[in-house]
Amino acid sequence: MRVGLSGASGRILILGDYRQTVTVVRSLARAGFKVTLGRDDPGSSTALSRYVSDLWTYDWSSCERFYDHLEAYLRSEKPDFVFTVGESQLRRLIKVAPRFEPLSTWVNPDPTTIARCFDKSALYELAPLLGIPTLPWRRFAGPEDWRKSAREMGFPVVVKRKDSADRVHDKKALIFGTTAQFDSFLETLSREPDPSQLLLQKYLAGVRHNCHVASADGRLIAYFQQKVLSTDELDDTGTGTGGISVAPAPELRAHCERLTQALGYTGIGCIQFLVDEATGTAGFLEFNARMDSTAALPYRLGYDFPLLAVELAQYRRSRQHLPARLVRPYALGETYHWLYGDFGAWLTALRKRRSSADALAAWALKMAWMSLRSHHLTFEWRDPLPTLDMYWKYFARPVLRRLQLGA
Repeated sequence: MRVGLSGASGRILILGDYRQTVTVVRSLARAGFKVTLGRDDPGSSTALSRYVSDLWTYDWSSCERFYDHLEAYLRSEKPDFVFTVGESQLRRLIKVAPRFEPLSTWVNPDPTTIARCFDKSALYELAPLLGIPTLPWRRFAGPEDWRKSAREMGFPVVVKRKDSADRVHDKKALIFGTTAQFDSFLETLSREPDPSQLLLQKYLAGVRHNCHVASADGRLIAYFQQKVLSTDELDDTGTGTGGISVAPAPELRAHCERLTQALGYTGIGCIQFLVDEATGTAGFLEFNARMDSTAALPYRLGYDFPLLAVELAQYRRSRQHLPARLVRPYALGETYHWLYGDFGAWLTALRKRRSSADALAAWALKMAWMSLRSHHLTFEWRDPLPTLDMYWKYFARPVLRRLQLGA
């Protein structure tokens, strides 16, 4: 059992419009907050939620314009809390934290910790010191050094950026199964603006496990684990489109707590591991110091991470009202599905002929089955407009326009 936020009311600004934003809006409005949605797109679908009380559109065209616009808003409107959902917004704000932290209570971990978590290489150095399994990795030190390192690691190997928000050739990670494939990639490095930001790592065949955590001064007060079943990339390196709740694995939970304790972490986040289910081998992937994009699944199973985030923010600022631990068992085998992302990936595979007709048909059947039996990441019958508007704008309206042009 846990105690909710004392006097769960007041005004809260939500910064960033992402697929998890609508879950944050619903959670906090139902808890009694007056929710203002801060967005850079005036046509935001989340703005249509019945739980949004007010809208504020900020200027995202440059850092300085965003900073000036946000400061003016905070000084005039004085919201009780600011919940930064988006990683892009967090990255800008942690650079100028002293300017903004006095203006409200920020629903995020402290800026120094966020910056450390966003740097994969920093955590890859820390994790082994804590006894957390981490796959062999290497910073970029030239093509020849990487060729030698790849041979020592053994193929397959993975290349990704040290910053979790950046991509390599428009993908979160690139997998190379042979020397020839890797050599072809190395030949493209001359076109990379900053190869020093790249990391080479041994590939582990396995399933991604997302461990949602809430922590106060490093002590876990809530833990929810889900396994990723599908992503929007055929090699499973992309964003999750389907997943299932699984029982907390004692070993992974212990890894998470050692990491949060070492960081003195106060806030919510998502720690990811790759797990080879045949051997039980696990490898640490990354620590996202923000609300996870699949927050709808734990929320619908009784783990309200958005509200926990606000409770922890109040505790971090006042050092009073430590949130009670949330230890209630959650339902296992419950699935989530992001139909929007899954269908978009299917259309891309169809258009670019990345899959055979049989594979596309099997994918479509699996997508339909998951959609019918799963919790949707954005859709709720009590609040349908955000999702309906999203589908209308990105799928139905373009088709209608083509039909009109062809008439």
